[in-house]
Amino acid sequence: MKLKWKLLIAAVITLFIALNITLIFTSDKEINRVNYISKWTVANEQDLIETLPVAGMFMPKEEQFFYHDQDKGSFQGFLVEKGQAVESGTAVLEYSPENINETKSAFQMEIERLNQEVASLDQHISQMEKLLATSNTMPASSTGRRQQLQTPNDDSIIVQVEPFDSTAYIQQSIARDIENKELDKSKLESEIEKYEEMLTAAESSMIELTAESMISGTVKELKHTLENPILTIISNEKKIEGELTEDEVQQILPGMKVLVTFENSNKQIEGTIDTVSVYPEETPEVGKENSYLYTVQLSEPEDGTSVFGQHVNVKIVTNEVQGATTVPVKTIKHTDKKQVSYILGAGGYVERRQLDTGMKLDHTVEVQKGVEAGEIVVLDRPLLIKSNHPFITPLSPTKNTKASYGDMSGMDIFKTISKGFLSR
Repeated sequence: MKLKWKLLIAAVITLFIALNITLIFTSDKEINRVNYISKWTVANEQDLIETLPVAGMFMPKEEQFFYHDQDKGSFQGFLVEKGQAVESGTAVLEYSPENINETKSAFQMEIERLNQEVASLDQHISQMEKLLATSNTMPASSTGRRQQLQTPNDDSIIVQVEPFDSTAYIQQSIARDIENKELDKSKLESEIEKYEEMLTAAESSMIELTAESMISGTVKELKHTLENPILTIISNEKKIEGELTEDEVQQILPGMKVLVTFENSNKQIEGTIDTVSVYPEETPEVGKENSYLYTVQLSEPEDGTSVFGQHVNVKIVTNEVQGATTVPVKTIKHTDKKQVSYILGAGGYVERRQLDTGMKLDHTVEVQKGVEAGEIVVLDRPLLIKSNHPFITPLSPTKNTKASYGDMSGMDIFKTISKGFLSR
C-alpha cells in the first residue's frame, strides 16, 4: 500500500515538472515568474572616511633657544633652573655691564679726541679766511729781477726777468690750504659720526642685559659651559609628531584632517597635517628604508592630561565623503563592464538598476547614481532572478507581533496596510 502511494506521489511530481517545462518553452506569452527573495538590506546615508593609520607622539609646539652673545657683555648667569615653569616675559639670563661700560668709555674718549682735532682745524681755517680777506684789500704788487746766465764761451750776459703778481699767488696758496683743511675736517666728522653710532649701540646693549622668554613653558635645558644654545625653553602647547615611510609620505599633504586616539581610551581629538618633510630624517643610503617627519597641529588645546613623549594613534584622513548613499559590496553584480543591483520596488516588482559607484570602504561602497537612500536592495540574489517580475519574501511571524505594532502610531499602521493593498 505504501509503495503505491509513493509511486503515485512521484508520478504527480513528475507530471507537474514536465507540465511547467512544456509551458515555459511553448507558451507565446512571457511567464510571470515570482522571485523569492530571502535577504535584503536598505541603502543607507552615511559619512565615509578613508584613513591611513600611523604612529605619533606628543611634542612641544614651540621651542625657544638662547645663544651666548659676547657683544652684550660678559655672561653674568642664569636666572632660572632646569625644569622650572616660566611665563612669557620671564627673565631667564643676564649679562654683566662691565665690558660694555669699558667700551662706552673708549668710544667717548675717541669722540672727544676727534672733536678737539675738529676744533683745531676750525681755528686754523678761521685764521686763513681772515688772512685771505686781508689780502684781497691789498694793492697788487709786481716785482722784477735780473739774472746772470753763462754762455758756452764763458761769456756772462744779463737777462731781465718779467715781473709777476705776488698778491695773487699768496691768495691762491691760502685758498688751497683752506680747502685741504675743510677736507680733513669732513673726514674727522665722519669718524665722529661712526663712533657715536657705536656708542648708541653700546647703550642699547645696556638695556638688553637681561634676556626674557617669549613663550609660556618649561626650561628644557641650560648649559653652564656656555655651549650654544645655552638655554632652551619648550612651550606648554603640544603638537603631534611622527614618521612616515616612503610609501606613506607620497599620500600625505599639509592640511589633511587627522583623528587622534589614545590607547585604552575612547578619547579622540582632531587636528590637521601641519608639515611633511620632503627630505629623510637620516642621510639616504641605497638599500635602506627612509623615514620622513610629519607634524600635526591640534584643532583645539589639549586638556593637559597627556605628557610630552606620550604615544598616540594617528589616523590621517586621505578621502572623505559626507552624506553618501551606501550599500554592501555584495549587493552589486559586475556584468559587461557594468555594475548593477536589484531593487525591491514599492509596487512589488524587482527592478534592475545600473549603478555609478565611488569610494569603497571595507565591505561598503558609495553609490553616486542608481540607488537612493532608503530603497531596499537585494542582498542574496536568487540564481534566476528576473527584473520587472514580482517577488515574495519569507514570512517572519516573530516580527508581526502585537508588541511590534504597539510601537507604531495609528497613522503608521494605516499607511502600512494601505501600502500592502495598493501594491497588489
